[in-house]
Amino acid sequence: MSLDLDKRQRAMLREMGIRLWQPQPAAAEVAGVVPPVDPHKISVSTPTSAALPAPEAAVVPSSASNTPPSRRPPVESAPASAAPSNAAHATASNSAWSLGEARVLYAKPAADNGQPAAPGATARWLLLIETPPGAAEADPLAGETGKLLDNMLRAAGVHQSASALCVPLSRHADAGNAAPLDSALAELLKAEKPDVILIMGRLAAQALLQSTEPLGKLRGRTHQLADVAAVVTYDAAYLLRSLPDKAKAWDDLCRAQHLAQQAGSSN
Repeated sequence: MSLDLDKRQRAMLREMGIRLWQPQPAAAEVAGVVPPVDPHKISVSTPTSAALPAPEAAVVPSSASNTPPSRRPPVESAPASAAPSNAAHATASNSAWSLGEARVLYAKPAADNGQPAAPGATARWLLLIETPPGAAEADPLAGETGKLLDNMLRAAGVHQSASALCVPLSRHADAGNAAPLDSALAELLKAEKPDVILIMGRLAAQALLQSTEPLGKLRGRTHQLADVAAVVTYDAAYLLRSLPDKAKAWDDLCRAQHLAQQAGSSN
């Protein structure tokens, strides 16, 4: 049988165990002159082994795929339960976080001595700050990040509020030995009764809100944690590396301050 085969088709036939035979070059080729090859003289011969397929079974696949069938990896369809939903992913991330020890940031303001109270002075703030593993015991107002955080909070008037409590959030490798974040957060909110929550840090915000949305979408709106208004913003460590985002963080603080003033006026 004579076939006019191109290079790709010949390679495919070799992969299928079919050998190609081509006549030896004439004497003129030995002398350095290569005569043109007549494609009609190329014949296909198959081994005599009974294990090889018949020649007519070697059908060249369509041009939809350039990969021989014998070299294509098997396609395994995963069961529906193997692909986790966003909610399942968020729950898994949520279980890898734990709350640290609560710390009062500022002493309770002194008596006003007849002076009008600052807006939101009766509001209670709760700061949930993303903290690197092993740094949960550190003073949140220490170092360069602490100085930046202190400046931000004072500019928003948090130091003049009735209460400003900071709780670090740390991600840990051994989630099985930690108390569930949901129950720990519920107990904290029940005990402290904050008027506004400020969540600082992308990963912490995703874990607390059980969301997979990026920080850019979590910012700029008011969330609810156990019926308490919550605002998401960048953590101070990130702001030290990305100065242009300080303006966005200030917008977030203004939103939280507005919520604190609303809550303070209703108290």
